[in-house]
Amino acid sequence: MHCPPHSKTLGPSSMRGFALAALAVTLSSSPALGQFGDQAGFTEVFKPDFYRRDMQLYSDYLQLEEWQRPIIEILLDDYQVSFDLGTKECRDEMSQLKDELQADPDNAMKIAMRPIREWEFEKRELKRLLVADIQGQLSPLQLQRWPSLERAMRREKELPLGSIPGESMNIFVAVNELGLDPDDRQEVEPILLKYEIEVDSALARRREALDKYQDVLKDAMISKDTDTGLDALRKICDKRAEVCRLHIGTINDLNATLPEDAAGQFRSSILASGFPIIYAETRVDKLIRAVRAMDSLTDDQVGQLDAIESAYDASLLSANEMLLETYLIHGKELPIIEAKRAIRRRNREPINMEKLPAEIISLQQAKDEMLADYRRRILSILSQAQQGALPPSVSNRTSNGSLRGRNVNSKSGPAPSMPGGKGKSKGGKSVKNPSGLSTPGSSRSPGKTRPGAPPTF
Repeated sequence: MHCPPHSKTLGPSSMRGFALAALAVTLSSSPALGQFGDQAGFTEVFKPDFYRRDMQLYSDYLQLEEWQRPIIEILLDDYQVSFDLGTKECRDEMSQLKDELQADPDNAMKIAMRPIREWEFEKRELKRLLVADIQGQLSPLQLQRWPSLERAMRREKELPLGSIPGESMNIFVAVNELGLDPDDRQEVEPILLKYEIEVDSALARRREALDKYQDVLKDAMISKDTDTGLDALRKICDKRAEVCRLHIGTINDLNATLPEDAAGQFRSSILASGFPIIYAETRVDKLIRAVRAMDSLTDDQVGQLDAIESAYDASLLSANEMLLETYLIHGKELPIIEAKRAIRRRNREPINMEKLPAEIISLQQAKDEMLADYRRRILSILSQAQQGALPPSVSNRTSNGSLRGRNVNSKSGPAPSMPGGKGKSKGGKSVKNPSGLSTPGSSRSPGKTRPGAPPTF
């Protein structure tokens, strides 16, 4: 390849947009197959395997000498220039396919993917050559460190490529954010070392499956064989699920070893990052926070709210644990469902199928009903005036102040009239809290992610 004097790397969103837009003209000729576009790796084809910022990893893991750094920087720069030129040539070739596509619409997909598959082969060769050139600059001792570098590079580049819930959780980052003291860090180090090796193997198996079955997906798109394509997608998703299960096993091991306060923080933060659909703050969380900030709560109301909140926390924990377990079993089905829905959509057929597996839908509906019930119970301990003082975002009121639906007190009876007073935290301690944020005695703290589902009520 000849290297141009200047080139520009596409950003992730631009690469994705180009990769998918490049196939748009052909997808209209084979409408049942567009769903495989991203799963077949078209976005990855237009992403470099190496970046200039990777220099830090090379330096840290290989312990480079000062004289080696500029050489490897030049090699990385040369790779980037060659990569940019290769993607430009691919784009140029695709832009010139219009006449050929119109002349042979039955083979539109095969024609459109020809330059992509040629570039895919060249990209792999560029990667092989760069690795060989870098290794040629290393000492025997540095070459012994290469496997450790490869593991770090694999985590850096492969871990974010998940497409099912929980697949891209970064346990190392979550543990580092705990700021453990040396003794506590030493306790979890064996678990992390074991996980480092196991997650590397799992990511390598996933990459092997992607490389193998993404080619099958491309062939299925050309041959218009959706059954073969879906079967290949299932095999990819099986490897994705393996990565997710490994994360959860390690999270449980760490949770049992970390100090109690750190264990709770770790589990909450890592699961919220991997399963936001489960652990996002709920409408009930927001309502409790708003009610506790009210100055007019009586001691009796605080006691009632404490009892409701304790029961709610237990119910929410149970609901979230059941959802988590179900996502670990059925989460791998999400890309399959998405693909099947896309097949129907592109075939202009009715999309009479849900976006989630039935097992997840059933548990989510039960959780939604539980949240609605606790919301009604909390509102029922408030007077009409107190309900009216709640922010519209957490109350059941419209923007003009009228109630949506029936009075929440109609079933439970009116709450006692409320004299003025200070805001009450859980446990009945009086606190002045005009900001509406959680108080020290509250079970919720500002900025803390609470388990729950996206609000639906």
